[in-house]
Amino acid sequence: MNNIESFTTLKLELSRVAWYLGNLLSALLGRQITCVANAEDDSYWSISAENDRFSNTEVVELIQYVGGDATMIRRCIPPDANSSRSLDMDLCRALLKHVLKLDWKQEFVTKDALWILGHWPEPMKLPEVDENLIFIDSKIIDCRKLMPKDEFVDKLFDEGGTFTALTDLCEEYELDFGTPLYWMHPYTDGLYNGCYFVLVQEGILALSYDAIDWEDHERFERESARLCSYEEMYDFAHEFQLRTTEMMNTLNSMLFFLERKEELHHT
Repeated sequence: MNNIESFTTLKLELSRVAWYLGNLLSALLGRQITCVANAEDDSYWSISAENDRFSNTEVVELIQYVGGDATMIRRCIPPDANSSRSLDMDLCRALLKHVLKLDWKQEFVTKDALWILGHWPEPMKLPEVDENLIFIDSKIIDCRKLMPKDEFVDKLFDEGGTFTALTDLCEEYELDFGTPLYWMHPYTDGLYNGCYFVLVQEGILALSYDAIDWEDHERFERESARLCSYEEMYDFAHEFQLRTTEMMNTLNSMLFFLERKEELHHT
């Protein structure tokens, strides 16, 4: 007598698949990538980038990221081109499993959706596609689950308003999300020596500092605590890129100088 095995079926609209993978690829490759998911028949699907291409080097990096093997490399790298607009289904599937933190036994494709079959705990809730989600550090964060800005700021400065207090306050985020949800911006914003960005319920909180304590490290200025706008974040990103490029040019000049100097000493 044949054993009958039951599965749970999940329907993922192709637009949702494209959103998940577009955000993951943007985070991994460091630029905004908008994707479209395509169903060629009931057994093959893939994603392609709108107004962008993936270099062969980037494809190999993505394969390494998902732990792919030589067979995946052969399937995914075009033999007669240095780049491609689309990614092979095997790589897309591996990336999607990483986003959803799921594995499945089987899948099939219809005109507008990917159907996956597997064994998962019920009830199961997938990340929603809305304005409260941010894909960062290769993780999907729902900002509605975070502390409101005023509560976060009050707790931070009740504990001293230092970097040590920040790490303690974000320790729970590390446990829940696998990342503390704060990041350092090492350059001045024109008013303070540097700042940190922290995810909060309303968006992105900026905390600036001037003084650095030998024991508790940065000491934040309470009056600097504010939610970032797109324009301010654009300025931060532009400044970081400008200064980083300048430093890389300086370091490369120093490398060339030292290399030439040592070569002359050895001749």
